[in-house]
Amino acid sequence: MMEHKNIKLKDKDKILETIQSILFDKHSLVENGGSTYNYKFGSEKIKNLKNIINNFKKLAGKNYNVLDFWSNIYKKNGYVKKHNHYDPNGDLKDTKQLSGIYYFKKPEDSGELIIEDKNIPVKENDFILFDSKYNHYTQPNKSEKEKIIFSINLGHKVEKTDRDLKYYG
Repeated sequence: MMEHKNIKLKDKDKILETIQSILFDKHSLVENGGSTYNYKFGSEKIKNLKNIINNFKKLAGKNYNVLDFWSNIYKKNGYVKKHNHYDPNGDLKDTKQLSGIYYFKKPEDSGELIIEDKNIPVKENDFILFDSKYNHYTQPNKSEKEKIIFSINLGHKVEKTDRDLKYYG
């Protein structure tokens, strides 16, 4: 399963202001960039990002709840290493899970998305949703400009947990 839709958001200035106020940390999968993966957004900041989350949830369909939500920034030559989001030993191993990427800033020549060894051409404002078991990575950002993405993991019929509070405050 893969969904791919271009959705222009009206509040991109507020979103950019919000993420510029957040410290991006190093992450083992992100080369030459940073991630908010371990950041707790809190209610004030998440309010400016809800439009992104809600678009992912609409694309996923009914009964999906947020498991994780974060942003990555890739500088010149930055990329994300090959990985997937499925944990065969975790509590949710028998739960249908989707992973998604929203291309907030996608300069020309900033690298494409590869899912299951297939090149997925992407452009700014693209929302992509796929099975969390799929291996994926990106090509390096050859642009002088930063590429900024948002990522999400959603679980089907997963009850809201402390993780939801992390995003919705």
